[in-house]
Amino acid sequence: MSIIEDIDMQNHSLYLRDTLGKCECSSDAILLLKVWMRQRKFPQMHDSLNGFIMTMLLAYLISTGDRKITSNMNATQAFRVCIESIAGGILEKPLFLIKETSRKTKEERKAYSEWFEAVMMDNLDCCNIAYYMTKSSLVEIKTAARATLAVMKHAWDFGFDEIFMTGLDFSPKFDYHLRISMKDQPLEHPSFADEGKYRDIEKQIARVLDQGIGNRAALIRVYGRVPPPKWDVRKGVHIINELPVFVGIMIKDYDSANRMVEIGPSADDVDESGKFRTFWGEKAELRRFKDGKINETAVWECDLTQRHLILPKIIEYLIRRHLSVSPSCIHVSGGQLDYALMDGKKDSSDSVRRILLAFDVLSKQLRALDDLPLRISSVQPLHAAFRHAAVFPPEFHILASERLAEKIPQRWCTSCVEPLEIMIQLEGSGKWPTNPDAIEKTKASFCLKIAESMKRIHGIKCIAAEDSVDLLMHGFCFRLRLHHEKDRTLVNARTEKPAMEKSLGSKPDSNSANLPLHKDLSLQSLHSSMLSALQGRYPVYGPTVRLAKRWIASHLFSDVLKEEVIELLVAYLFLRSAPYSPPLSRVTGFIRFLLLIRDYAWYFKPLIVDLNEDFTSKDYELIMDEFHAGNKTNPAMFIASPYDMRSRTWTVASPDQFVSLFSSLHLLSFLLQGKKRGIILITLQSLKRLVAYARTSAELLEKLIEGDMPERWPVNSIFCTPSNLYDIILKVQPQRLSHPHRVLFPVDVKSRVKVTVKAPGDEFNPWLLLPALKGDSDPEKKLLVGFNPTCCLINDIKMKFGGLFTYWYDHFGGGAIYLNWKSSPGEAARKRKRVEYEDILIELGRLGASFIESVHLNDRQEPVV
Repeated sequence: MSIIEDIDMQNHSLYLRDTLGKCECSSDAILLLKVWMRQRKFPQMHDSLNGFIMTMLLAYLISTGDRKITSNMNATQAFRVCIESIAGGILEKPLFLIKETSRKTKEERKAYSEWFEAVMMDNLDCCNIAYYMTKSSLVEIKTAARATLAVMKHAWDFGFDEIFMTGLDFSPKFDYHLRISMKDQPLEHPSFADEGKYRDIEKQIARVLDQGIGNRAALIRVYGRVPPPKWDVRKGVHIINELPVFVGIMIKDYDSANRMVEIGPSADDVDESGKFRTFWGEKAELRRFKDGKINETAVWECDLTQRHLILPKIIEYLIRRHLSVSPSCIHVSGGQLDYALMDGKKDSSDSVRRILLAFDVLSKQLRALDDLPLRISSVQPLHAAFRHAAVFPPEFHILASERLAEKIPQRWCTSCVEPLEIMIQLEGSGKWPTNPDAIEKTKASFCLKIAESMKRIHGIKCIAAEDSVDLLMHGFCFRLRLHHEKDRTLVNARTEKPAMEKSLGSKPDSNSANLPLHKDLSLQSLHSSMLSALQGRYPVYGPTVRLAKRWIASHLFSDVLKEEVIELLVAYLFLRSAPYSPPLSRVTGFIRFLLLIRDYAWYFKPLIVDLNEDFTSKDYELIMDEFHAGNKTNPAMFIASPYDMRSRTWTVASPDQFVSLFSSLHLLSFLLQGKKRGIILITLQSLKRLVAYARTSAELLEKLIEGDMPERWPVNSIFCTPSNLYDIILKVQPQRLSHPHRVLFPVDVKSRVKVTVKAPGDEFNPWLLLPALKGDSDPEKKLLVGFNPTCCLINDIKMKFGGLFTYWYDHFGGGAIYLNWKSSPGEAARKRKRVEYEDILIELGRLGASFIESVHLNDRQEPVV
């Protein structure tokens, strides 16, 4: 170190000692600020904040800042003042630590602003200590400060965990991720004499992206390359050119970022039009708009289901055009996980628009019925497709339309049709019976009357059942379920929130506790309406939920987590996104979903999903009291929502309930109490397995984004589960699946075959030959409404064997059903003496005759606990 540098450091130390000494809380405030920076990875970047700059900023605010930190403040208040100053853009302005003694003129200060993107002159007024900071790093720091303030303002617990305990990584932080490999690029290797020359490529990328997508993005962060930890300085800085350049993009809002047309200057402005054409090249074209204006435009036409790929296409095009980088070296996240949502060769969400249009027609027709004893007052959708949360929304089926078309577009079609559930309510009347059985019979008679009226007036084919009516119209099957206002007395304790203290403190009504969820229309309606509103606020919620459901099912948790639970988990990501901003891309949303499952402290605190964002601090306290009071009987995933404060609905039995055991004394005490009361201890096997899969998948996705990221990410690593973890495997005949094209990968069973099931018969045929049905008077009778062969077989096995197994399957597109012995090793040994394995396997094959291809038994010494 030179003598001048030594003197400079001594002056800085004296300045900091004298200035920070004026405020007793300065040391604690610096500690909080450093933790805040470290969690956001700022010190790890060559162009961002470090401890020295932050300490200098704190000293500036104590001495000469516009918003001074006074001596009577505590550390938290000083931390907040500093964060507020950063959020207000204090680092974007030239800062002179000692204004009154500064020798710089206005012209010199202005020159510093032109030379450097950040200016912070030291106390000697001779050195810009923030010379290395870039514009993108300043915007990132400012964005992080604003997010921190938002957490401190809105979080009921002041956001301590989000601010100081949660690290922000590259993958879940940004909506889109760009990685440019520079190994094969013909770039000149700079030397140490050319200081900063190796940063030219990073500056060019920042300039091009800012000009091309600047108005679509809230933040474009180009991360400067730094040498690896074991870098040999004697080899020079040319190693930096071999490192990839990472760019994180945080978009403003979904619609503006994914618009198809980039509108440029008017055709009359020759100079600006020339610049626009030079920048966009062959993508630039003139277009006349409806108002008569003619402008330069860059158009990115695509289907509505592919709008999320517009921004990656723009990024790739701009980098190739302006930096001459080969396409194989450009990797942008965006649509790599879309294959999991493909129904064949297209995105299945394309049918949602047709479903909504058909629902509008049906709703008007139902409300217009005037020959009913009571008119229909409301029609509310219940199916997940109406809130864009269905992995595979029902597709148009030709046999479900009003009449069979003369020209049949395809030869084969599936015989299984998924119904779209809808809840209808009638106008009030005092003549309804009071007996529950009589109410059900009255509702059944109304269903029959509705079916008769719709068939007579509109010619719609109807299938009436005891508790519902199936209407075949516009290529879809709508299942009407009647809800009466007196039904609320059966579910009032679980679905309503009149008085929080009474609702949380009282036990559920006996009728409410025994009411099956599929009959609880009031609860389903509340859930559907709240999440539909959430989808309207966050368009990415639907694709994120679909990816999450697909991942859960592909790892065989269909019997563990209900779909409504997954929807609430993803809703939490958008409502409590801190310390991040709400995700605006499906890949980022999916990564955060995995991180939520992996990192959340399920054992120690509830997951509070405030869908309406109207919970008060008293509501949070009551939920926490309920959670701690029932910690011995709580579900493993305690999820509190506005209509289910006590988490007694979706997760009451899935995943398995857990018991909090913190010491051997508590264990002994609880075992004694459980033996007296007949309590059954249920393990955390399902939740532990779910967390383990989430950890593995999240780590893999982060590596794919930050390392080698192929265009098609590996299916077998993200959406595939190993088969050696299960005791019995029932391999399904592919030709017997209702939707075989939804199977992501073939079933690879390496265990020996114990039972071979007979060849497929005529008991069940999931495919129909359309030309053969053209002359049939009632071809719709061939449809199997609401039939899922996999789920039906699971129910048969459960009825036959009860709690002998735990069940693992994919109800969306699984090619096998997996079973584990549920009993403990000792119990399993005793059962083996009474019941032979071979008899059980043969019975499983008999139950799955014509659907199961073979039964496999893994070689295991003991059944899995």
